[in-house]
Amino acid sequence: MNYSNRTYAFVNTSDIGSVDFSQVMETSADTVRKSIDESQFILKWYTASEPTFIANGSVSTVWQGSHADCLTKLTSSFWTDTGSMP
Repeated sequence: MNYSNRTYAFVNTSDIGSVDFSQVMETSADTVRKSIDESQFILKWYTASEPTFIANGSVSTVWQGSHADCLTKLTSSFWTDTGSMP
């Protein structure tokens, strides 16, 4: 599947109440993926339709990028529990 027309963003969880979920691909605060410490979550939208809450600055992103870049970032221990090997 081609995801090149989507923008992915990491947002601080403290801003989750300001997200209009009708403007993004996630359906609610309950369905977003959160970082291991739950301090950030991921949003995605069609690049041509930037959400108004992002455009007007009422919600600031920590990071924005492509699907491929997002997948790379998600491999870090901030996003994925790597556990400890016995």
